[in-house]
Amino acid sequence: MKETRTLRMSFVDEGGKPWTLTISNPMENVGIDDVKAVSNNITSNRLVKGKVGFVKTFNGAAIVTRKETALE
Repeated sequence: MKETRTLRMSFVDEGGKPWTLTISNPMENVGIDDVKAVSNNITSNRLVKGKVGFVKTFNGAAIVTRKETALE
């Protein structure tokens, strides 16, 4: 069985369109303060463009865990 973890960060761009940043294999003890620091850097410095302008608002984050089991 294979298990993978992904950090999914949700944002909204200047036009109100959703934008998601997905990070594979985040560190085991990543917390909301770490995520907020990264999201603040992205939004404050206008580092990423969404569908309609720059990504401007952080909407939250989640850890997604996926288990893959081979069929036998």
